[in-house]
Amino acid sequence: MKRYLQVGIIACLVNGFLHVQAQEETKKSKIDFKASATLTSNFYSSSGIDPRQPSNMQYGIVRASVMLWDMVELPFEFYFTTGQTRFQQPFNQFGVSPKVSNWLTLHAGYFSTRFSDLTFGDLRLLGGGFELTPGNFRLKAVYGRSRQAIEPDKVSFAPGVYSQNAYALSLGYGNLSKSYFNVNLFHAKDDSASVKSDSIRVMPAENLVTSIDFGIKLGKYVSLNGEGAVSAFSSNLNSDALDNVKVNVPRFLFTPNASSRIDGAGKLSLDLNPSAYWSVSLGARWIGPGFNTLGYALMPNDLLEYTISPKIRLFQNKFMLRARLGVRYNNLRDNRLATTSRLTGMVSATYQVTKIFGIDGTYSKNQIESGHKIDTLRISNVFDSYTLTPRLMFNALGGTNNLMLTVNYQNSTDKNAYTQNLNTVKTSGVNLIHILTLPSSLSFSTTVLSNKTDMDIYSSKIAHVSETIGKRFFKDRLNASASLGVNWVKVKDQSTQLVFRINASYSLKKFGSLSFFITNNSYRGYGVINQYNEIYGNLQYNINF
Repeated sequence: MKRYLQVGIIACLVNGFLHVQAQEETKKSKIDFKASATLTSNFYSSSGIDPRQPSNMQYGIVRASVMLWDMVELPFEFYFTTGQTRFQQPFNQFGVSPKVSNWLTLHAGYFSTRFSDLTFGDLRLLGGGFELTPGNFRLKAVYGRSRQAIEPDKVSFAPGVYSQNAYALSLGYGNLSKSYFNVNLFHAKDDSASVKSDSIRVMPAENLVTSIDFGIKLGKYVSLNGEGAVSAFSSNLNSDALDNVKVNVPRFLFTPNASSRIDGAGKLSLDLNPSAYWSVSLGARWIGPGFNTLGYALMPNDLLEYTISPKIRLFQNKFMLRARLGVRYNNLRDNRLATTSRLTGMVSATYQVTKIFGIDGTYSKNQIESGHKIDTLRISNVFDSYTLTPRLMFNALGGTNNLMLTVNYQNSTDKNAYTQNLNTVKTSGVNLIHILTLPSSLSFSTTVLSNKTDMDIYSSKIAHVSETIGKRFFKDRLNASASLGVNWVKVKDQSTQLVFRINASYSLKKFGSLSFFITNNSYRGYGVINQYNEIYGNLQYNINF
């Protein structure tokens, strides 16, 4: 009997184990699918002026993700537009970046990723790659077309754009939230045969950038981050080759020629967080005048910059003060006619005095100066901006009231004796917003604005009044609003602009949501175009499934 009991217990345990295992296998074999789609149709018409945009345009964005066995994630992206506009990339794009568990990501089609601040970060590639991150180890590699060729326009004299291929590699180790290091490499090269026209075109270029970025955790409250980079850039691949110059870079990575230059860049930041009530960040950045990376669309060079950014919290977090001060210099190699210095500063404070009353304030300053020897070319501009915003929330008129007043003043001063009469500008403004929300979901939003700009040659005044009424219907599934606004603008003579807008959005629950708005803009004024009317409409459908 005892033996049978033991066998029965073992059988029950085996059966339970097999049942759990079957459940786990069922769970692993489950395929999860998530997707979202946004389809938009725009309508535009005008009278009295030339159209500012196409009369009709439709575009859509579809994002989907498939999860296989709770291990492999396959994200898809698709962009579509009927405009077929061509800039650096075609607008109809498709890409997939599957994630295999939490340590491997693959890329195919159109995709974007980031390696470091000085190498590669904001390009969207058409190609493929992978990101391998098991534990503290990291290995990334991508390759693809970063730019599509465009022939020059001989009518508008717009230069052509070469097709460009790029690849990037990164090898690193460490915890990104603590201490780590990465070795990065980026290469981009134009296809000199991709533009057929022989005139009105820029020259094909090649770029190689390598860097080391790192982070060090110094104790519990201090962290140090930085990056050092070297860039090799050829502005014209058709220039004569430098065969007699000894270059340590392998020729299959970069081919130097008469247009090539090599320069470096570096950045360093120190973050101090000794308390929950205050912290400070110190930063420095140096980018040589010959440093270029095609991995970022716009990155300035020839600069030396220092910044400090403190933050303070007081009175049980009711008061918060933030500040930032930075100085920047150029002409690092003294090869320009003058050195330019720039000072940027900002201080902002927020104080929630009581539950119903708070106040915000901001001051910013930008100053740029150049030491040019010729007075007419010397730059000395100062821009100051002040903003004060008291806020009040109270119950009255049968509902909840939010009242906000914003007062701002801006002063732009040109201290150059020859140009100060043209570039000195003073702007002041007042903006009052009142929002009343009733228990019935009916809401009223009133805006009153006044702005004045003074220059030595002319002055302008702008006044604005608008009212928006909104309400929710059908158990909050329909949200509708209508607004009417009037602008009065006076420079020499007065012009009037009337804007009317209707908004509506309806929730289809599991079938998504539908939104619509239409705007009518009527202008009456003076000048060559003294009267015109525009109508702009938008219909959009969103769904998540």
